[in-house]
Amino acid sequence: MEVIVKKMTTIDDMHEAFESTVRGDTRVKCSLRNAYKWEHSPIRIQMFKIKMIDVPSFVSVHFVRHAAVGQQHYVMSNREDRGGEGNTEVNRLSPVKHTMILNAQHLIDMARRRLCFQASKETRSTMLMIKEEIRKVDPDLAHYMVPNCIYRGGTCSEPKPCGMYIVNSYNGEGDEMARYSRLHPELLPKRGE
Repeated sequence: MEVIVKKMTTIDDMHEAFESTVRGDTRVKCSLRNAYKWEHSPIRIQMFKIKMIDVPSFVSVHFVRHAAVGQQHYVMSNREDRGGEGNTEVNRLSPVKHTMILNAQHLIDMARRRLCFQASKETRSTMLMIKEEIRKVDPDLAHYMVPNCIYRGGTCSEPKPCGMYIVNSYNGEGDEMARYSRLHPELLPKRGE
């Protein structure tokens, strides 16, 4: 499987969006890191095209389920009249091409669910590949692409948690982030972020 990411907008586009939200000729200059941390609407102007090549069909479906207004998914058809294998040869492991056009907020939200250890191993692996490709074009965004338990400050909201946290009752005792970093270092921000 291969993942290719292209960033379609710039930090100047985001600054212009922020400036549109304030009265007068106010110039807004902030880092992408801060903007992503704040999660205000101007981060939605940061657009990305993500191509997944030879992704298993069932993993593609997991990403399509995140479809929202302003987000587009283009998935290879398996219909015979579109060059596909047809019903006899296709199964959930059949490789497909899948292109997503989405913004920074969608990527943050998608990572929350697809980096969770309750997601399938294959889906989590694909999301990690996406995160690493995002890191190449926007390391500030990759920093905020974390599983829901980290996003929520150590609280898991899954009906069957992976065991890292107590469901909806994180009590603040102990150093849960240190525990998580020992068990799942691949999901934490890289040094210097």
